[in-house]
Amino acid sequence: MSLFKKIVAGIVGVFVTALLVLFIFRIGWVNYVDNYELGYKFDARTGRISVLLHTGYVITAPFLVSVHTVDLRPMQLCISANKRTLNCRLVKFNSEGLLTFVSWHGRGDYDIDSEVTGSLRDIMKSYAFDGSGTTYPFLTVLPSSSVSVNMSQEHTTTGVPGAVSR
Repeated sequence: MSLFKKIVAGIVGVFVTALLVLFIFRIGWVNYVDNYELGYKFDARTGRISVLLHTGYVITAPFLVSVHTVDLRPMQLCISANKRTLNCRLVKFNSEGLLTFVSWHGRGDYDIDSEVTGSLRDIMKSYAFDGSGTTYPFLTVLPSSSVSVNMSQEHTTTGVPGAVSR
């Protein structure tokens, strides 16, 4: 084998090895938190949960530290029956109540787009429509943005709403 072929094979070998190492590093050590998510990490050595102070890439030790997220975007929660909406509320996760939320519902990634039972949407719905009047530190009910329409009509002497007597 010529010297040129050995050099090219060495460069290709180094390049492939570097790509493989970077791929393993990305999979094992690097996590990503979107800008609309609250990130928190669980350290398995100490059992502590700490809130991440920034979004973006987070480098942690594999198997020892787990990074989880909670979606902070507002969501509309509705109660429906027979294909009719009975009541809706606009709610948002309050980051100040994260530790209470995790102690009640466990560690995990809570995304509002998830359709599984026990998702953030289901959990927030159960607290948003709780009739006890209790406030929860992780739930913020936002003011409704819908416009109320006054549906009252004038009653006339005919007894028929909206009819004009002559």
